Amino acid sequence: MRRFASCFLILLLLALASTAYAKGKDPAHEITSQIICPCSCGEVLSGCTCETGKSMQATVENGVRAGKSKKAIVDALVAQYGEVIRGAPKPEGFNLIVWIAPFAATLVGFLIAFFILRRWVSRRAAAAVPARPVETLPFPRDLESLRDRAEAELRELKRSR
Repeated sequence: MRRFASCFLILLLLALASTAYAKGKDPAHEITSQIICPCSCGEVLSGCTCETGKSMQATVENGVRAGKSKKAIVDALVAQYGEVIRGAPKPEGFNLIVWIAPFAATLVGFLIAFFILRRWVSRRAAAAVPARPVETLPFPRDLESLRDRAEAELRELKRSR
């Protein structure tokens, strides 16, 4: 257990260090990886090679060199090209539907599956129960009395012949 905990701690520290290194590495790439090119290619700006994408990348790099914040650079690009360039819509107003609908649809799907499975299980359990228990069969439990009755009827038949 101790070995697992130490391995987990080392992996956690490595992940945090790599995240900190990646954040400090290239702020322009961090911005361009969250913006979509508005031209017909529709690629993420960091991988776009069209003229529009290259000019937008240059705008981002110039903004980073000028010391502008990420929000200021993104707001300038949104003002120029429109809200379409955002990789994800802002979670406000009507755009909240985009953020909430997938979770709501998943929850509704799980609820439907739960009720269907519960119905199937209850039907299967009801079908597994026998219609009549063995104790209620119409056979007498005392075979001796049945045998005595049969022999009495046979004797009666022999006499009447």
